[in-house]
Amino acid sequence: MLSILRNSVILNSRALRVVPSAANTLTSVQASRRLLTSYSSFLQKETKDDKPKSILTDDMLFKAGVDVDEKGQGKNEETSGEGGEDKNEPSSKSEKTRRKRQTSTDIKREKYANWFYIFSLSALTGTAIYMARDWEPQESEELKKDIDNGYTLSLMYKRFKARFNSMFTYFQEPPFPDLLPPPPPPPYQRPLTLVITLEDFLVHSEWSQKHGWRTAKRPGADYFLGYLSQYYEIVLFSSNYMMYSDKIAEKLDPIHAFVSYNLFKEHCVYKDGVHIKDLSKLNRDLSKVIIIDTDPNSYKLQPENAIPMEPWNGEADDKLVRLIPFLEYLATQQTKDVRPILNSFEDKKNLAEEFDHRVKKLKDKFYGDHKSGGNWAMTALGLGNSLGGSTKFPLDLIHEEGQKNYLMFMKMIEEEKEKIRIQQEQMGGQTFTLKDYVEGNLPSPEEQMKIQLEKQKEVDALFEEEKKKKKIAESK
Repeated sequence: MLSILRNSVILNSRALRVVPSAANTLTSVQASRRLLTSYSSFLQKETKDDKPKSILTDDMLFKAGVDVDEKGQGKNEETSGEGGEDKNEPSSKSEKTRRKRQTSTDIKREKYANWFYIFSLSALTGTAIYMARDWEPQESEELKKDIDNGYTLSLMYKRFKARFNSMFTYFQEPPFPDLLPPPPPPPYQRPLTLVITLEDFLVHSEWSQKHGWRTAKRPGADYFLGYLSQYYEIVLFSSNYMMYSDKIAEKLDPIHAFVSYNLFKEHCVYKDGVHIKDLSKLNRDLSKVIIIDTDPNSYKLQPENAIPMEPWNGEADDKLVRLIPFLEYLATQQTKDVRPILNSFEDKKNLAEEFDHRVKKLKDKFYGDHKSGGNWAMTALGLGNSLGGSTKFPLDLIHEEGQKNYLMFMKMIEEEKEKIRIQQEQMGGQTFTLKDYVEGNLPSPEEQMKIQLEKQKEVDALFEEEKKKKKIAESK
């Protein structure tokens, strides 16, 4: 029993010796783990801080198209928050601080742009103040009309607006104050001036996929121009630019026998967003001017001088020829002012029909009362007894005389057509240049007349040579 107790005591004492050594071992293991953990975190931090540097700088990466933020991380790099946050959700702090990196060139560019904006704003402000200053004595009275001097906001604004609008008058007004030269002396002067539009009146242009652009001449256009040229100074005023309409006008009158002058869109007044054919700039008496046009905007400044027409669509009609009797009547009656006569028609678009109706009534009355010897119709037409006791209606006699003159004129043109062509070729060139204008080296009127006579002799000689060649060719 005693031996058993002794043995148990010995075992217990051994156990007591073993237990403290195990505890010490456990403690040392835990301390080692903590040390390893801290060392591992230290190593990771050192690895992050001391990552190898690339030879590619941030400026080089930015120029290559890689966006780099302040920390040198790519724009598309995913960042994960602490505590197991979602990797696709960037933190609010990094989102606020992230910006696009700028190069030194961009910084200089922004600097120069800011200086440019400041300079431009200063220049505009100074210009506005200068244009709002008081009127100067040399400025036109038209510009200063109803605007006084003074430095109130309203007066300064009015002066600025007036000066600003005057800067654009160059683009709104025709190139010359007088579009036509002075009329010729009375023996050669036509009694009236007829302004005719070109587009959709004498010609019609249309485009198709099959044929492209095609231009059709209205039936009776040649007769209309040729017949009325004996009574009117015909001015062809196109609604299109010169580069488009000049060739068409040249085709209508190649030898310039019928049309006195050609005007184009460049000669219009631009006002209220439309181009207007201002008849007051023609250098002609408005009481002697008639305009025929298809666009109401063209004659909006002088509607009392206008004969409006419907645009021609290219189909055959006789509206041009039907206008001739009325225009012939105006030109042969020594009309002092055409405007009251034009405005006496209720519907000027159907002026030809209404005039025919008036003439028919007068003609019936004339032939009905002719047996009694009355000549009231002649008196009403302004002819008096100038036609004697003829039984023909006065307007018929006028038309017969006009037709006879037209045929003679066309025969003369046909005979002298070649001579006119040669004359135009020889006299078309300028006898002096712009340099002569500037330097004042223009020839005197007598010298210019001598030059013209010499050219006329050359034209006659060339024409005779052409006639001889033609006769020789016909004889063969």
